[in-house]
Amino acid sequence: MENTLIINRLKLAQDYTALLDHENYQLVDMNMVEPFYIEDKEHHPSTIIFERNEQLMSIRSDWTRSLLNYNENYQLNHRHFGYFGPVVRGYETFYQAGVELYGPGEEDILKSIDMHLSFFQSKTADRYRAIVVNNDELLDLYIEKYNLDSNIKELIYEKNISEIRKVLGEEHPLTVLMTAKVSDQIEIINNEFENSEVLGFINHLKSYLEDYNMKFILDLSFRSPQSYYNGFYFQVFLNHDYPLLSGGEYNSNAFGIAVNLSNGGLL
Repeated sequence: MENTLIINRLKLAQDYTALLDHENYQLVDMNMVEPFYIEDKEHHPSTIIFERNEQLMSIRSDWTRSLLNYNENYQLNHRHFGYFGPVVRGYETFYQAGVELYGPGEEDILKSIDMHLSFFQSKTADRYRAIVVNNDELLDLYIEKYNLDSNIKELIYEKNISEIRKVLGEEHPLTVLMTAKVSDQIEIINNEFENSEVLGFINHLKSYLEDYNMKFILDLSFRSPQSYYNGFYFQVFLNHDYPLLSGGEYNSNAFGIAVNLSNGGLL
């Protein structure tokens, strides 16, 4: 590993955690070894598990799950947490940074996303290329409005256009949506569900981030690779193939943002 990479990562850790401290996030530095919970294995099948003193333990593979378990066990008073440190997945160590917000309002979420975009923009010469967003509840609105079978979800997630046409027909609004340009989906969905609360938040975020001059893409086929996200979800890309920022709502009343330090294009 080049010295400059190590130095840059340590400097970034210092600057990022100083920012979180300034913004009144509670910084956490948890043990890499933690009690094992079966739901953690469901979310991260590559988690390394071992036994110690007749107790199943695991090596931390994700900060979100670790903090959620810790918060549920100890009922912490703080609502905003920040971290910077390693996780182990598939016998490899990755460095992660990010925040977790418990019980946030819309303004908390918007402010946190903006804080991350502003901070990391100052750390790179690259410009943000795009933010991709989704919320599975939007697809539920189509299913409810047009009395569709829930199996249509898998066809949407797979972008199986030919099967969607076969099942719904060429003129069905959902077929029209899925065959349109991804960049046009937000306008089509707004025309269909302009009064939806879920869509309202996405439109507020779009307006909130206009100054970053990046593509804002609402894609109904977009899914989080982490199964614990169950609401709004997003990824932000620099001019690279992998997202720099990922995050979303989970556990009904929590929100997290993770920074990809491995291949997001920052280091």
